[in-house]
Amino acid sequence: MSTVLKRFSLVGVAVALLATGCATGPAKASSAAIVGDQAIGLQTVQDRTVKVLKKEPAAQQMQDQGKLDQVSKLVLADEISHRLAATAAQRENITVDETKVYDAIKEKGGAEAAAKQSEQDETTIYRRQRDVLVMGELARRNLSTLEIVIDFFQVQDPKVAKEKAAEVTADPSKMSRFIQEAPRTTGGQQASATNQRVRVTENPSLVHTMLWGVKPGTVVAFPADEQQSSWMVALVKERNKVSPTPGEEDLIERIDPQLLAAFGLRIAQFLTADLNIEVNPRYGVWDPTNAQVVGNAGERAGFVGVPAVKNKS
Repeated sequence: MSTVLKRFSLVGVAVALLATGCATGPAKASSAAIVGDQAIGLQTVQDRTVKVLKKEPAAQQMQDQGKLDQVSKLVLADEISHRLAATAAQRENITVDETKVYDAIKEKGGAEAAAKQSEQDETTIYRRQRDVLVMGELARRNLSTLEIVIDFFQVQDPKVAKEKAAEVTADPSKMSRFIQEAPRTTGGQQASATNQRVRVTENPSLVHTMLWGVKPGTVVAFPADEQQSSWMVALVKERNKVSPTPGEEDLIERIDPQLLAAFGLRIAQFLTADLNIEVNPRYGVWDPTNAQVVGNAGERAGFVGVPAVKNKS
């Protein structure tokens, strides 16, 4: 693995619930979103939004400032992510020990305390904890055995990164030229490569990125470091199962639980990639790069694209 991939720090990594989907048109009028064949009702989102506003002063302030839609978007994103987690658990035959769910909530001071400063309420906080445990199990099953092969390059400008990622999606043959043209880092390191084999255990700072949640043939663009001083554009070419290196099992136990869950959510993203996600236009569109609902496609935090010949969504 090249040095440029190893140097990223884990400090300050923002963990989000991630998943992917292809919007094909407006959701049904009575639904806030549709995930596969599951509808998320408008009333569900509205009721939860009211609960959040009642319990959270910060959310109340957002309402006073006319930013109620931001709270609704957070609630809807949580509903979508829950359905993706539940589907992944079903497909991988993962069951959750309810004792662990209640113990985890108890350690946080109970449901009310655990739900503070979030889009959760005293009921959904248990559901969220179950999802976290599912993600942790998905991570443990894949952390030391998943390897991907990528072609990649880095650029400093996020706009350029997204534009070039879109160009590669439209014409994959452009990837080789962009790799050759990629600038070197300030330290003189080569910030591009072909057929690069990547594993989380060797590159833990990439644990939360889009690389692990997409199928081969997908083009992604995302910040290559936590300061977003450079962006990576990658074409995922292979996804392989390899033998773990001795001692990696111990490494798994030392990884921060939030980061472990973040990687597990990427696995869930891969497992549910066939589920189409439609968001009611009143809320905006789904952003697969950070599992949030944003106002329009231009607000997405990164880029995910599949060449048209392989795009079945």
